[in-house]
Amino acid sequence: MEKQNTYIRELDKMLENAIKRMKIENPNFVIYTASIWTDRLAKVSAISFDSKSNSLQNIDKSNIYNERYYEKYTSEGDLKMAEMFKPNESDRFCNPADFELESFEEFNHDSVPSRWYPTLVKFGNLAFEKIVSELNVDQDNFELGINSNKDWYDKTWNIGNLKV
Repeated sequence: MEKQNTYIRELDKMLENAIKRMKIENPNFVIYTASIWTDRLAKVSAISFDSKSNSLQNIDKSNIYNERYYEKYTSEGDLKMAEMFKPNESDRFCNPADFELESFEEFNHDSVPSRWYPTLVKFGNLAFEKIVSELNVDQDNFELGINSNKDWYDKTWNIGNLKV
């Protein structure tokens, strides 16, 4: 349990540092997407921020690249492979490595608990509320995502879900 508590304190410190830095270094940056991830083996966590324009540019680049493979596999009748290159119809690019402010704040842990994911989910709830209340977020579309063992952008919280 002590490892879980230490991990939460370290994530909280990372978030506090990121909020302070954003207010000083990027006060006019409108956050469209935020990502908090932990790499347990590397014992590192990070928070990244993206703008809507950067997200849309990355989607366009990705779709241009994928288009030729999608058409190739579709024309060959290999629908399983074609599906892997299907155009992204979303307006949100979800790879934190390509966010405009990628790994904006990092934290090097001494250790990460084996059951880090449930702890990160709990922290994600708190982080979402804190980011929305303290930073300049897209008031209609802001989203926070966290990673899991399956994906770098897995569980999400979206501001649209808060509005009635």
